[in-house]
Amino acid sequence: MPSHNNVTSLAAGSLMEKMEKNALSILVIEDEEMLRINICEILRHYGYRVIEAASGEEGVQLASVQLPSLIICDIMMPGIDGYEVLRTIRKIPQLLRTPFIFLTAKSTREDIRAGMELGADDFITKPFTRMELCNSVQARLERLSQIEDEPQHDSASLMADYASMENLTRAELRILKEVADGMTTAQIAERLCLSKKTIENHRTNISLKLGLHGPNSLIQFAYRVKKKFG
Repeated sequence: MPSHNNVTSLAAGSLMEKMEKNALSILVIEDEEMLRINICEILRHYGYRVIEAASGEEGVQLASVQLPSLIICDIMMPGIDGYEVLRTIRKIPQLLRTPFIFLTAKSTREDIRAGMELGADDFITKPFTRMELCNSVQARLERLSQIEDEPQHDSASLMADYASMENLTRAELRILKEVADGMTTAQIAERLCLSKKTIENHRTNISLKLGLHGPNSLIQFAYRVKKKFG
């Protein structure tokens, strides 16, 4: 017959296993080992299930299989950098709404703009405190919960989305396609031989015509339409 201590240990182990199974999962993509370990320890301390990746390539592979609740990713990494990770992640339908937080040693206006245009949700500048990390994660997960409570887009609403695109000019449709392909304003401007200001104006007009609001709403719309209609 098992002792009281053994029964207690088994019960505690079962509880911990159940908690870990139900915990929100966070994928941490960071090539600096010590920083990655520290981030993971902090997140585990607060009850999150953590998945680690030491490179962008590994991060993309794990994300596509594990489908984490949130992704934290460094920008400057050898091989695939953070921007390319985000661009690839946003092409995976199951990860379209997954919150994505960038870690960066510098947070210039250009860096933030490029990240936001690709669909990033937040930036954390190194070095950062435990509180800054936890506040960012909590805020993004709370926002995700609110989004998931909103009515989902069914076929009828998607057809309405498609119909609303009839108001767009040929140039605006071209830019919307580039956005759906994961291109930033600077990349679209270079590809179409236009100024970044012109592309920004087009993006603003597209959002107004489609009734879109929020920093990532145009990107989400473009990905959604591309997924449905190709």
